[in-house]
Amino acid sequence: MGWKTVVIGTECTVSLTLNRMKITIGNEYQNIPLCDLDTVIFSHDRITMTIPMLSKLVENNINVIICDSKNDPIGIFQPFNNHSLVFKQLNKQINWKITRKKKLWKFIVEQKIQSEIDVLDLIYEDCDELETLIGYKNSVYNDDQTNREAVSAKCYFGKMFGTKFYRDDKNDVRNFALNYGYKILASYISKCITARGLLTQLGIHHIGESNAFNLTYDFIEPLRVIVDVWVEENIKDSFSVAQKQELIELLETKIYIDKKWMRLKDAVEDLIDSYIGFLNEKSDDILKIDYSKGIRYGGE
Repeated sequence: MGWKTVVIGTECTVSLTLNRMKITIGNEYQNIPLCDLDTVIFSHDRITMTIPMLSKLVENNINVIICDSKNDPIGIFQPFNNHSLVFKQLNKQINWKITRKKKLWKFIVEQKIQSEIDVLDLIYEDCDELETLIGYKNSVYNDDQTNREAVSAKCYFGKMFGTKFYRDDKNDVRNFALNYGYKILASYISKCITARGLLTQLGIHHIGESNAFNLTYDFIEPLRVIVDVWVEENIKDSFSVAQKQELIELLETKIYIDKKWMRLKDAVEDLIDSYIGFLNEKSDDILKIDYSKGIRYGGE
């Protein structure tokens, strides 16, 4: 498994040479072994890439993210068949029991609200919102029929970023940073889902007909606070290139899960396996993240 996240943010040519990614800028070049790569982010509108190179990245299940002219992630590449039993896995996914899906969504919403409680408790000495959020968590029903997820998010964001903060405010740079971080997380979750022979389109709760990542955005919910806390601590009036790089490196963050500290990339793998195991009726045990112990940014 690769470990490097490479951001290509300048005009260059990217080609395949002896199972290595060759990046050529003018008369200079750099070769990176494909086996070292975990994620490659193309963040410049004058990058030229050969088809053999792109094919090899997808073939090796390397996370490939494409950014627009504003350096905002707008898409990822996914392989058609990167699991030896893809039909068997897909058949299981299509036949997941409704009761099982509803129970898992209830668990995910509870975990998300608990994550909001934990990080607010860590950041603020006096937080009246905690009692409200605890009430929301304790009143989540199967499939979150009363939409506790949405009302808790409104309460949580109001405390985290102020009562005048709105998630749909396109003029607030914090929203741009949040969306950027969420997309980085979503791209990695999607990679893990497809590596298990599943379709990101078939969610357990999200069912948007035009959404190719319904399952991804089901599974991302308990992880969003990792981005939220970083943005609260680092973003005020601007969102620089250096800060984007820091957000990309959030995948190296360590969180406390299954009674131990784990790198976020590894934790996502285990978390998804836990969710899928529950949906496939292999186990009733679902992993929980404990944010009350903190979040270790930078892999510290």
